[in-house]
Amino acid sequence: MKRTIIFLIALYCLFIPISAAAEDDLMYDLGSRAAEVGMDLLKFEPGADNILALTNAGHAIVKGKTTERALSGLTDTSGLRNGDNNLYQVNRPDWKGLWFYFYNKDSGLAAYMEPDAAFYTMSAEERAALPADKAFGQVTFMSANLDKLLANPDEGNTTFNKKKFGGNEFSLVGLSNVWAAGATYDFMNAAAFHDHLCPGVTSGYMIIKYIQKNLPITNQSAETYIDIGCPNWCKEDAFQMIWDSTPGKNSMFVMTLSPDDEAALKAKYGTRPAGIIIRWNDAAKKGKGVALGFNFDQISEELGLVNWTGPTWAPKLVQDIGMMPYIDNPESVITTLKEFDVDEVNLTKLKTAGNNPYKVLGML
Repeated sequence: MKRTIIFLIALYCLFIPISAAAEDDLMYDLGSRAAEVGMDLLKFEPGADNILALTNAGHAIVKGKTTERALSGLTDTSGLRNGDNNLYQVNRPDWKGLWFYFYNKDSGLAAYMEPDAAFYTMSAEERAALPADKAFGQVTFMSANLDKLLANPDEGNTTFNKKKFGGNEFSLVGLSNVWAAGATYDFMNAAAFHDHLCPGVTSGYMIIKYIQKNLPITNQSAETYIDIGCPNWCKEDAFQMIWDSTPGKNSMFVMTLSPDDEAALKAKYGTRPAGIIIRWNDAAKKGKGVALGFNFDQISEELGLVNWTGPTWAPKLVQDIGMMPYIDNPESVITTLKEFDVDEVNLTKLKTAGNNPYKVLGML
């Protein structure tokens, strides 16, 4: 009797991980199938360096379960890896549906997939009998190359207006094209965290480069950057991803700047105010800060976007690509409006809700 009980307990312990693994395999299977379909449509071999994969797997929750195993299936089949700068998780709310996307930078073609809801309820045997592409309720295969879409605006209008990429058109076309243009890993990570690329994220990345050159961290154990995000825009997400400056760590304080105050600062300094960055030494309880300006008007003029007459979906994407050369020369559009020293008392004033930091600094 005792041996029988021990045997049953051992059998039960074996059964638990097997069952869990079977459930996990559904997502692994789905990611692998997405890779198979992408490889077939875009004609690439595992690990091809001209292919980018994007997905919200790992963020999406499906039937109460996380979806990170889809990443393993995708990687094992396609050979595409985050560490090789050709696979990124695009941030999305966990209630958004799961999707997969592949882009060939040589042909400009893209494949987008959304799973069929019925796949989630299939048994392992039913899945095994199903062709790879039948796991998806939507499969889109078309161009995502910005130049080609601009040259054929009807195709671009169809892509965007008909939501051929499931409503993710702006995000996926932007990320694809800057990646193809040579965007670095940290830049792509910041854009994926923001869930899309836009001129605001690029401006944040440029501010990072400007600050790290002009106000570098000199004591890694004691210093950090504090962002007084006033006015705030998409740049703040780049700071969070690259500097780890977050509200939860008391290194980011986001405030609205009134249109009148923004206009007054622009009139006084000749450029749009772009927030305040402080290099803070927590051991010494003091730091140095700069109020910055960012000249978006200059960029728009130089890229020919002031009186845009092209498709309505295109100007920000054109600006995304057009801003890439500015990354290596941030001083061309970023200026320091004011430098200042800061102690704990003044830091508290700058970051406290209800205070206008520009008035605290005597700039207004």
